Amino acid sequence: MARATKRDGEIMVSLVAEGESTRPDGKVEQKVVVQEDEREGWGNKIEYLLATIGFAVGFGNVWRFPYLCQQNGGGAFLIPYAVSLVVMGIPLFFLELAIGQSIRKGSIGVWNHIHPYLGGVGIASVVLSLLISTYYNVLLGWCFYYMFASFQSPLPYSSCPQTNGTVLPECHVAGRTQYYWYNKAISVSSSIEEGGGLQWHLCLCLLLAWILVFFCIMKGVKSGGKAVYFTATMPYIVLTIFLVRGLTLDGSVDGIKYMFTPKFDKILNPVVWLQAATQIFFSLGVGYGGLIAMSSYNPIHNNCKRDAIAVSLANGATSLYATIIIFSVLGFKAHRSYEECLDMYGGVNNTNLPFNMTVTDKCHNLENWLSQAAQGPGLTFVAFTEAIVKMPISPLWAVLFFAMLITLGLSSQYGILEGVITPIYESKLVPIRKEILSGCLCVASFLVGLLFCQKSGEYWLQVFDSFSGPLPLLVVGFFELIGVCYVQYGTLQRPK
Repeated sequence: MARATKRDGEIMVSLVAEGESTRPDGKVEQKVVVQEDEREGWGNKIEYLLATIGFAVGFGNVWRFPYLCQQNGGGAFLIPYAVSLVVMGIPLFFLELAIGQSIRKGSIGVWNHIHPYLGGVGIASVVLSLLISTYYNVLLGWCFYYMFASFQSPLPYSSCPQTNGTVLPECHVAGRTQYYWYNKAISVSSSIEEGGGLQWHLCLCLLLAWILVFFCIMKGVKSGGKAVYFTATMPYIVLTIFLVRGLTLDGSVDGIKYMFTPKFDKILNPVVWLQAATQIFFSLGVGYGGLIAMSSYNPIHNNCKRDAIAVSLANGATSLYATIIIFSVLGFKAHRSYEECLDMYGGVNNTNLPFNMTVTDKCHNLENWLSQAAQGPGLTFVAFTEAIVKMPISPLWAVLFFAMLITLGLSSQYGILEGVITPIYESKLVPIRKEILSGCLCVASFLVGLLFCQKSGEYWLQVFDSFSGPLPLLVVGFFELIGVCYVQYGTLQRPK
């Protein structure tokens, strides 16, 4: 059934067949009516592409992909990653864009339209996105805290605290940035059973994060489409600044060389291929329902295949770009740590030694320092901040780095929450305006997020991430394939 669409104030009309009748002369005449689609749309194609790229490119591109690349063969890891992108990532991405754009509904409406038995796939996407958005904003809150703390010189995590002129032994053993992260920033408790009470500095940062998210999502694509001009482009500007700065630092080339030196024996391990496929699946945002929701605001004849290829390749290129930058800076950190170790133990301070030459048993070699991997918050709040501390004008670089992470998180959070708000609003289960629905969702999620603002918050975040991320999203993706391939085009047809 064809239908009319309204785009940028212009109503595009099509005829909709409603029935047929027989004229006195024996000819069959179809009765048609004109329908007007009141569904809102993107202001222009650029807004849609920026929103989709912003949703796909998130924290994982910066703090998970570099770790996976390092641990799974360096440059050789790009082979299973590229294969997974072509075989699994782009087709699934295209599938979600296509069904959202053609049916023009959120995830629940789309899967109910394909077949009533598949309505649970849409509900599962909504529930998972809601759970993920709840703790995703906690990461944003942590970034806000570090950004605010970086507006001072020297940086608060640049040195260990002292008591009576003596450095605290715990900080001396753990390291200054790790001590600050666990004992000052999140004040982690010894176990998940010890709540430890709310930490108000984290509560306020979480509140600020949800306020900003609300202003991005309160009017749907109208507000989000304008916000992405900043949130989706700012990370690339900052990453480029870091690339230029990183390449001027001592040891940056060694870091990049170490990162991309291929270890082809690693790719013979099936686990490496599994991790590459998993990274593709989660970094593209398949299964959240956000892609379906955002593409549903497109014109029905938009070339979504081209969009799927372009955004998927942009996501992969961003991961590679971020990895080069991260390891150029970590190469500088390893270089400085290596020199400091040589000075401390009286080794030969010669920076022109071969890359993999062992100088002393204490300091090992430069490759040993580079192999000390970290991922997730550990890479961001411990390893990378340690590198920033060693850089000249360190407060400036710290503020830029955490501002970049905040914009990454905001653009991803917008897409995740679109996968929640759009299907709920369309279902009419809650007959209220979209702005009010968005506000209620943000308030409820903030209250749930206070769980992560306790001293045991990091443990709870790991629990939520483990049980609402990998396996459930894989199950959703599997049933999406079944729904489209078997139900829509196979032997099991949707009821008339």
